[in-house]
Amino acid sequence: MLGVAEGLLLEAEAFGESGPQVRLWTAETPALVCPAAFCRKLGFEAAARNSAARGWPLYLRPTGGGVVPQGPGVLNVALAFIAGRDFGIEAGYRLITDVIRAALGPVGPRLVTGPTQDSFCDGCWNLSVSGQKLVGTAQRIRPAGGGARRVLAHALILLEGDLAPGVEAVNGLHAEVGLPPVVGRAHTTLAAFMGPDAPDPSQLARDLAAYALDALAPTPAVVAA
Repeated sequence: MLGVAEGLLLEAEAFGESGPQVRLWTAETPALVCPAAFCRKLGFEAAARNSAARGWPLYLRPTGGGVVPQGPGVLNVALAFIAGRDFGIEAGYRLITDVIRAALGPVGPRLVTGPTQDSFCDGCWNLSVSGQKLVGTAQRIRPAGGGARRVLAHALILLEGDLAPGVEAVNGLHAEVGLPPVVGRAHTTLAAFMGPDAPDPSQLARDLAAYALDALAPTPAVVAA
């Protein structure tokens, strides 16, 4: 496990490399992460201070989307790679969601791609089950010279634990920057969905790394924390 700042640094380093990279990490303590663009929202600085005072310090990320809770029970997966000029943003989302489905074995095909109403950081490339969000995704793309593009595709997987404190923390921040609330029942975890059949988090991380390595061949570097 890492601090959130260290986990985000791992992703930034992967994005800054030239070859294919895989990063997996889990935060050791609760925190909120939001897009850097939130700095421009009215009342953001006070909202960040108040969130930290409630035990949920706020960190910024370069990708888009919305506010997400981090902490034990949340697994982050980041893939960084070079792609051609015709590689679109949907292809990046398809790649990382395919990796997650493959790593989850028979459960993978049951995950539905699309928005999840009332969820935090809602997006068109969530993975949900029975209308509840299980995985959120984000992406960043920059030019890499010669018409190539450097892609950072990120996924947040809700593995286990009580989601209510994280939802409450997101809503606390949302209220102070003028965003609508999210709803706890719009989310679920692998443990809640699969019960005793839920994969061990360490084994799932290994499976994700293996499928990602295969998807990003040749020879990506992988760091798990």
